[in-house]
Amino acid sequence: MMRYVWTLLLAVAVLDAQAQGESGAVQARMARVENGLLQPVAVRGAPAYAMRLAERMQALNVPGVSIAVLNAGAVEWSGSYGVADARTGRPVTSGTLFQVASIGKPVAALMALRLAAEGKIDLDEDVNRRLRQWQVPGAQPAVTARALLSHTAGMPTFSLPGYASDAPQPTLLQILAGSRPATNPPVTVDTPVGTRYAYSSLGYVALEQYLHDATGRPFGALAREMVFAPLGMRDTLYAQSLPPALAMRAASGHALDGSVVAGNWRAYPELAAAGLWSTAHDLALFALAVQRAASGQDGQLLTPQQARAMLTPVRGSYGLGVELDHAGAEPAFHHSGSNAGYKALLFAYERTGQGAVILANGDNGWMLIEEIARGIAAEYGWEDYRPKERVAAQPNPALFARFAGDFAVSNTTLRISHEHGHLYVAGPPVGPVRVELIPAGDYDYFMREKDATLHFDNSGDGRIQTLTLVDGRPRQGRRLAEPAPGAD
Repeated sequence: MMRYVWTLLLAVAVLDAQAQGESGAVQARMARVENGLLQPVAVRGAPAYAMRLAERMQALNVPGVSIAVLNAGAVEWSGSYGVADARTGRPVTSGTLFQVASIGKPVAALMALRLAAEGKIDLDEDVNRRLRQWQVPGAQPAVTARALLSHTAGMPTFSLPGYASDAPQPTLLQILAGSRPATNPPVTVDTPVGTRYAYSSLGYVALEQYLHDATGRPFGALAREMVFAPLGMRDTLYAQSLPPALAMRAASGHALDGSVVAGNWRAYPELAAAGLWSTAHDLALFALAVQRAASGQDGQLLTPQQARAMLTPVRGSYGLGVELDHAGAEPAFHHSGSNAGYKALLFAYERTGQGAVILANGDNGWMLIEEIARGIAAEYGWEDYRPKERVAAQPNPALFARFAGDFAVSNTTLRISHEHGHLYVAGPPVGPVRVELIPAGDYDYFMREKDATLHFDNSGDGRIQTLTLVDGRPRQGRRLAEPAPGAD
């Protein structure tokens, strides 16, 4: 029955594309993406291992996905997949709202740029000049809106956990003060302003208060007037709780095991930092507006100069509200979002009119989003999101029994096992399911599912007591128990 439901919902997505007047060629591209998800690592000389979206959603316990693909400066196609709530089976549609978390930061940046153009704020003034109900304590040099937007204001790097729907929820001033019922530390300056990049959602809480005090307008209403209404983003709003009519259209968040988050979702009163609700299509309209402004095609919402300010790195690869790192020659802007039960990505090139928005309502959604992005990249010839290619060596199964066992890595456990001449790894550091280890040498391995390598430390006496996992940084692992029995 479940397989039938998934197949039906995928068919609905294709019919939606036909209703939008998509050509047969675009439908074919859409189908190739849906059936061509790619892993982060490819084995040189081996055929690409393409995966089906429906199967990956089931494997990763991600009930629903919404996608919008940009090409040639327009939304070429959009698709809705799976269910908005695993309990009811209510399908995801093009009008299903998702929490998109930190993707609200680029929207807040665009608001700040527009207000600066109107003379209502100054990106480089001391924000304390206009803050009325709260002041940034003792910052030297002064904190500016530019520093807040670019995460260079030296503020805490606290990750926002959200609040249960039935729990007391703090006001913005309580969050800034770090007073109950807020769960965060006070918003202060930890390091000298402008000296380093340190991602700070609490910095965007300070920005939200600054924009509110400077204009006298509630932040959500200001966003609607300055961004959502002009761009036709009819299904987008900042809100910690949705009005009933919209709550009926919202996707519920889902935990790693696929269960629904208590209360359907957590509340995020830190609106600018984490409280945006939207659809893939609406966010695609936002990306297109930034692209058009950056290329000089349309300066009504954002001038080319303002767009250039937004898309110029302040420190490292972060501009004003957007990440700017990219793998190829074409400049790109992007931002991800991660709230409890939801994951999101907005990625767009500045000049080519290409990009994508991918939203998921599951905590395993980030792995799936990146697989989808690689499939889109392969279909549309992007320079980014290409799988990394590694070289495989001949396996040495005689060593596998020595490797097998449990290893403690960064307060979690990796389990190494072998079966029928293959070596496997499972555990939180590598993902939710067991994956095969591909040999790069007798003691060195990699995996297709994650850009990571594993080295077994050979002590010389035949005992393997430690290993090194490299997934962005080296992490040591030490054996917890005797090797598990082999199954060869």
